[in-house]
Amino acid sequence: MLDIVPAAPAPMTLPQALADIEARVARAPIRTKPFPHIVIDDLLPSAVRQSLDMFWPVKDRLATTNYFQRGELRISVLAESSEGRERQFWSALRHLGTAVGRAVRLRLTRHLAEKFRPMIGPDWHRKLGKTPFTERDSLLAEYSGVVDLVPHVDNARVVINGFVYLDDPDQPTPDPRRGTMLYRSLGFAWPSNTSIPKTIRDGLLREAGEIGWQDNRLLAYVNGPWSFHGVPRHDLGAARRRLLMFGSLLDKGAMAKVYDPEFL
Repeated sequence: MLDIVPAAPAPMTLPQALADIEARVARAPIRTKPFPHIVIDDLLPSAVRQSLDMFWPVKDRLATTNYFQRGELRISVLAESSEGRERQFWSALRHLGTAVGRAVRLRLTRHLAEKFRPMIGPDWHRKLGKTPFTERDSLLAEYSGVVDLVPHVDNARVVINGFVYLDDPDQPTPDPRRGTMLYRSLGFAWPSNTSIPKTIRDGLLREAGEIGWQDNRLLAYVNGPWSFHGVPRHDLGAARRRLLMFGSLLDKGAMAKVYDPEFL
């Protein structure tokens, strides 16, 4: 039996952690404006949350991207490259993230037409087929310094995106701590995460509300062509903006059937 290994003495089993999280997902109200999303406070049981702080990889293990100095690392890589209790934790978390991603997708399933109908038509169910989704891995990410994520939608392969805010236990984040800004579209849609011209962003998108930063808070949403979101500009200083990210992707077969890979 895989255990979610906590900092405290008593372990929590994977089925216990999953049952706790699935119950929270099932109770979460669905917000439909400006696009379908859910927000869940205290998503992770304390054993899981404490273990993330205990085993969080040092900065050198995170692959640096050119996306505002973001470092990231897949849970599967940690599970394969660690040993002992750490390996046990990351292996369990990989299973947990897969199950949670599926639970969130099922919670939002009646809103999936908001992604697929405008992009591939009213018969999107038939075009996609019966099992087009994959939820096989999760991701750790962290930022530092100045963060300024302009309004955007995620890659078209992303069906549901979800991330859990995680405070930095080593360095307090200076105020104001910013979460994720959601934007209302004035009739504008955008299919994937290619850059949007500033004049269009400024002219056709309006702030609709911020999902404020709070430790262990989940934001998950249907990634449709008007699911515009971003992070207002602020300076983290030496502190880290940490995220546990998971979600649902279209499998590669479905992508090849319904989207032009050269465009997306």
